[in-house]
Amino acid sequence: MSRTVGIAVTGATKRAMSTSGKTINAGELFVSSDLSKRYAQFRPKLPVEHVNTIVELLGRKPGVWVDVGCGPGTSTQQIVGHADTIVGVDISETQVEVARQTHQHPSLSFVQGTCDKLPAEDCSVDVITAVQAAHYFDLPAFFKEVDRVLKPGGIVGLVSINTPKCVDSSSMDSARSCISDLITKHGLPDKVKLLEDNYKNLAMPYPTRKDHMVDIRTSWSLDDYLDVLMTFSPINNMIKSNGMTVKEGRGHVTQLLKESGMTAQDINSVYTWSQPCALVTATKP
Repeated sequence: MSRTVGIAVTGATKRAMSTSGKTINAGELFVSSDLSKRYAQFRPKLPVEHVNTIVELLGRKPGVWVDVGCGPGTSTQQIVGHADTIVGVDISETQVEVARQTHQHPSLSFVQGTCDKLPAEDCSVDVITAVQAAHYFDLPAFFKEVDRVLKPGGIVGLVSINTPKCVDSSSMDSARSCISDLITKHGLPDKVKLLEDNYKNLAMPYPTRKDHMVDIRTSWSLDDYLDVLMTFSPINNMIKSNGMTVKEGRGHVTQLLKESGMTAQDINSVYTWSQPCALVTATKP
């Protein structure tokens, strides 16, 4: 299934991003099928509360909803039933292929494309979302494209899902500090900062900005959390740059956690984790 709205997208452009001397190719961050499958299994979903908020702001059921940076479709799937036509767009061919295999519905399709060339005609889209992706976009180019395809009164919604924090054990503080150091070391500092600030400092294309927050609560052991951590872009950068396998990367992080003071009991005990999930919306005049 590869139905698109308006124009078709072929041959996605791979775009390099450079921050503080680090250059990362956006099209190569998520290329492996193994990573795509881990994304589908372990990444958090778009909360249905945010989906409902967007529909309420629009004031009607969307005819066309485009989800940009959709990855393996985990969050795009959450939109099913809330819009007549849903199109997930991602720069990675492997992510799109996993999405097509995993999520099938008459209203849903997935295409390869970039944030600055969306598969839609002018003024044809009711809602555009990007879940845990906008911080990697060329935002001026993306917002120009948003303005082109959105109908007047249409909604653009950007979602950030923050790093999980253990809420019921202070013994996890050293683990969080250790993981935060890894993310900062191997990520793009300005991108990490946007996420940690829940997109509060991300400028929107229209002055009708509204901020919405949902707290995602999950029961995990620290060992479970490592499965999630292995899908983080900075951690995958660490794995690639050091020539590690995912298993070796996981073992490396486990060793760092033990060196930070985590015991085997700490790592295997189940705790409650909180992930602030911010939705920032703006309405096209």
